[in-house]
Amino acid sequence: MSYIPPHKRHSKDPAKPSPVPDSLVTKFKKNLDFNSSSDKRNKIIYSGDSISKWFLVGSNGIEDEFPSFVKFVPLSSDSVECRKGEKPSILMNNNVQNDLVNMNIGGSKDERTQWLLVAEKVVEDLVLAYERAKTEMEEHHHVLRLVARSGKIFFYGSQAGPVAECSLKNLNKMFSTDVPVSCLQHIKSKVVPSHGFSIDVEKETYTVKAELNPVRHMVVDVSCIDKNLDMRLMLAAKRKMTSLTDKEISNIKALLDSATVDPNVKGGLRWPLGKASSEDGYRVFEACHVRATIYKNQTLRLRVRETDRFNERIGTGEIKREVTLILKDLNSKLQEQNTERGDVLEMLRDTLGTIWDFLHCDAYIM
Repeated sequence: MSYIPPHKRHSKDPAKPSPVPDSLVTKFKKNLDFNSSSDKRNKIIYSGDSISKWFLVGSNGIEDEFPSFVKFVPLSSDSVECRKGEKPSILMNNNVQNDLVNMNIGGSKDERTQWLLVAEKVVEDLVLAYERAKTEMEEHHHVLRLVARSGKIFFYGSQAGPVAECSLKNLNKMFSTDVPVSCLQHIKSKVVPSHGFSIDVEKETYTVKAELNPVRHMVVDVSCIDKNLDMRLMLAAKRKMTSLTDKEISNIKALLDSATVDPNVKGGLRWPLGKASSEDGYRVFEACHVRATIYKNQTLRLRVRETDRFNERIGTGEIKREVTLILKDLNSKLQEQNTERGDVLEMLRDTLGTIWDFLHCDAYIM
């Protein structure tokens, strides 16, 4: 057996996706994009008139000022993303009454009020973002996609203690889509059956590609202080890739054929020494093993995904669990001509009621 460098060896993590040997070329198919610049891949692109907002919602509704019982708590887990050596903080509700919040499906009356208020808060921005995005979609043949995600908002530059005593001017915010295992268990056992979802497709893939970064037209982050997770509502446009020549496709296929499925390395794929690049100069900079289950009901698609990713350039890997709700009917409604605000608001309320049920997990690991 060939030698595997220590930085590519897997720890024995029972939650990681298990590799399944198969024809790599058929797995990759159209997933072919070997950009030469990691900076381009990691860059988040916003449209010139994009909308970006963040607010906090709790049992008292949408807060214009931070309640005294909300505090910043630094994360100590080694798995969280550091920036310039600094670990982030999260918002937590320090009110003892929070322990009494009803976490059952459907929630209490107060919880239902919360997502209805969120819908009313974002509906005008959502309609405006679509009106702006339609022009760009027609000009550049973009495909619009509206999603809601569960996760946790990380704050960098904060100090431990009540938010009211901290300066928010120098804070940087990042939405982490990684959720605890307990969240996936809750969704599969309770949310999926209660909301009429059925399995649409299950798939396991290996990729060595990053799609062209989508253009974001609207991002609304909501800190949900009565929940252990936060939420994000995002409108983005998917861009089409430039066609590859026959020679490029041939060289890339040869590059993929040289890869070996290996459960002992991060990302699940290993290349022989010197074989991680092609004649045309394409080079593998990241490998990713994905195990995903797609659910659907009459109006929504739900994607539950576990990823095992390794970046060849910087020599680091990560295992993440992500939950994405794809708002297909609302997305179609908002692209119609002369959309009625009342119809959009009603559909948005129903959708947020579903995502609200996703925001349940064990307390966030510190």
